[in-house]
Amino acid sequence: MFHRFIRIWEFVGHSLWFTPLLYAIGGAVLSLLAIRLPGEDIIASLPDFWPRFETVETVQDLTSTLLATLVTMTTFALSVTMVVLTLAAGSLGPRTIRNFMGDPKTQNALGSFVGTILFLITGLVLMGGQTDDGAVPQIAAMTGIALFVVSLFVLILFVHHLGRSIVADHVIQKVGANLEETISSSLETLSGPIDNAATESCTLPDAGANTSDRTITAAKSGYVQGIDYDDLLDVAIKHDIRVALTVRAGQHVIAGDIIGEIGKDENNDTKPSDTGHSDTRSDAIHDAIAQQIMIGSQRTAMLDIEFALRQLVEVALRALSPGINDPFTAIAVIHRLGRALPQAMDFHYPMGLWRDDQGQERICAHLSDFGGMMNAAFNQIRQSASAKPDVLLPMAEVLESLTGLAKHPKHLEILREHARLIGRAAARDIADATDRKAVERAVNRVLRQQQAKDDYSVS
Repeated sequence: MFHRFIRIWEFVGHSLWFTPLLYAIGGAVLSLLAIRLPGEDIIASLPDFWPRFETVETVQDLTSTLLATLVTMTTFALSVTMVVLTLAAGSLGPRTIRNFMGDPKTQNALGSFVGTILFLITGLVLMGGQTDDGAVPQIAAMTGIALFVVSLFVLILFVHHLGRSIVADHVIQKVGANLEETISSSLETLSGPIDNAATESCTLPDAGANTSDRTITAAKSGYVQGIDYDDLLDVAIKHDIRVALTVRAGQHVIAGDIIGEIGKDENNDTKPSDTGHSDTRSDAIHDAIAQQIMIGSQRTAMLDIEFALRQLVEVALRALSPGINDPFTAIAVIHRLGRALPQAMDFHYPMGLWRDDQGQERICAHLSDFGGMMNAAFNQIRQSASAKPDVLLPMAEVLESLTGLAKHPKHLEILREHARLIGRAAARDIADATDRKAVERAVNRVLRQQQAKDDYSVS
């Protein structure tokens, strides 16, 4: 259920309509209250210089003027936002747009404009039904003026924030923080199953050997946005089965693809097909499992670590493209990846094993591991920067730092293999001997060897 909530929040939290909608409702409610508040006594207690309104018509004229001005301000703010989104999509990559749309400052700024507009519109509608000799809505008028002044300063701060938000370093730090949050939240739920699988290995099914009544197939085509392992464990316990999944968050599946297998509990010889209601029971089990595998048209960064990594990688690839040629941004991305990847070392095994309270195996599933995350982080950058020693050097330096933090021997081999790939790329594509040797020395420090080119150069 928690993963399903995250999926919904991923959609709602990165939209530009949800927060302004809340502000709009709040503005309308505030206007209803302000119109009905008795303001004569409050206004009479204020100093003489405080503005007072003699008729309802005066308040209506003022409110109409403020409303027209605020609509113009909101149109300007939306235009600036669209320009920023267009520039960000071109220079930093279209997948970074979700970070701009999910920015709380942007959402709150637009929400303040929409909320004030709804306050003024609601006030005009309510004042339209009042007679000339009715009570003058002094509180509503003063509240509208105050909200308009606040919106004016919010507009200035909003433009300032948008100007800063498009700077590459700011985007890199923000996406990197989201990546670390994704890794941390994933470890909270997956660290135990990973340790279980590493200690007592579980096996995944061979797709070619599966029987039709036990195979788990994809309900529809799309990306696996997340798998609710806790609810899936409850399903396995309820139906007394074992579930083996060969897919993980981020993989693309086609409707009907075999993505796992249902196995009977080792202490229970009953199969779904052994009962008189085999088809009904089997369908119920398959439907219950399918509900826990969330498939959608796009990947989600909050549940898919490799996708969160690729958001940073995309910024580096855009910077390394011939049209932009900005190695400094690529170097900033590499350093930010180096800060996040030590947390990923806790994904030391590519599978997870879930047990019930009696210690019986219930779920065995394929998961992302440190090797796959390293491939997602460095392979494309290395391929795009194979002739750029100023980018390959920071990559080797980050690998050297990660080597000192490695927790398992397998991690050391993964890091050394990436160092060898960097060395081979330098030997193949860097023409200048001095630059090539600088990269080789950096690679040699990762490999902990005296000879720089024996193991990774190509003749």
